[in-house]
Amino acid sequence: MPQRTILVADDIETRTESGKRRSQAICAAASSLAERLRTGIDLLYVEDIKSSPPPQFDASRIRAWHSRHETHLAEVGRGYPVPVHLVLKSGSPAEQILKALRAKAAPELVVVGTQGRKGLKRLLIGSVAEEVIRHSKRPVLVVGPAAQEQGETRIGQKQIKILVATDLSKNSRAAEQYALSLARRLGAGVVLFHCLWDGYRSIFDQSMISGMVPFNLDEILAEIRKDSLNSLKQKSLYFQNHGVPCDYKLEDKAVLSSCAVYQEGDRGYALVVMGTHGRNALLNAFFGSTARETILNGSTPVITVHSPIEGR
Repeated sequence: MPQRTILVADDIETRTESGKRRSQAICAAASSLAERLRTGIDLLYVEDIKSSPPPQFDASRIRAWHSRHETHLAEVGRGYPVPVHLVLKSGSPAEQILKALRAKAAPELVVVGTQGRKGLKRLLIGSVAEEVIRHSKRPVLVVGPAAQEQGETRIGQKQIKILVATDLSKNSRAAEQYALSLARRLGAGVVLFHCLWDGYRSIFDQSMISGMVPFNLDEILAEIRKDSLNSLKQKSLYFQNHGVPCDYKLEDKAVLSSCAVYQEGDRGYALVVMGTHGRNALLNAFFGSTARETILNGSTPVITVHSPIEGR
């Protein structure tokens, strides 16, 4: 069976300094990963048909437009240290990426970058990265704004660690299994990370709504902590029994998961792996979630893995 490739979706026509840094960071992350996995790269650029020259009965202008992109794509491809297959498409970037991921010989994951726009415009329109994350059944490696500023990647280092953010529920199983497989192939160690504060806060919120604080609140919180530690220990043993060095960390300070994960991820990890549901944006699956905050604020590339919604 031929080995799956890595799909790299890059806006090679960007002219801004931030766009150039994003392209370089995407190349560095994808190259290091491809070298360690001993696989090739499909380098995809999608022409924006809205910026194409009007035909005006002159097909030569359109051919020259396509030719410029082909030349530039080839130049970018020569910067990769692994075999590269060039793919030039026209249309919607998100649609073309998802089409490639749904192909019969789908790549094992896609690497994209994001400029991290915020506000109402982002919520209503959405970036390419967020559209891909919502709908992709394949893992998505996202190089966020802070990771682009690093100038280098830890993926190529001899000894690397992968941070796996888990909520200890079924929602994280797909991400945990992917992290196990990836760590074995990369020869990497894993740290399982869980933040207690979100669970604590739900109890506090219920108490505020009801106007009653449970008389045994301390016991309830202690039991949650105990159960979480036991779950982390069991998961850690599972990784170790499958040949992956694994430790775990429980964050029980008053820090939301959306902050705790990217703060922990900045402590020398090569990658952060986490699950995401991929529901509609207006239902707050990715917007405002731990995954989104980690991508936008963390200095470590994030791999999101689609998690099936419980009950489906």
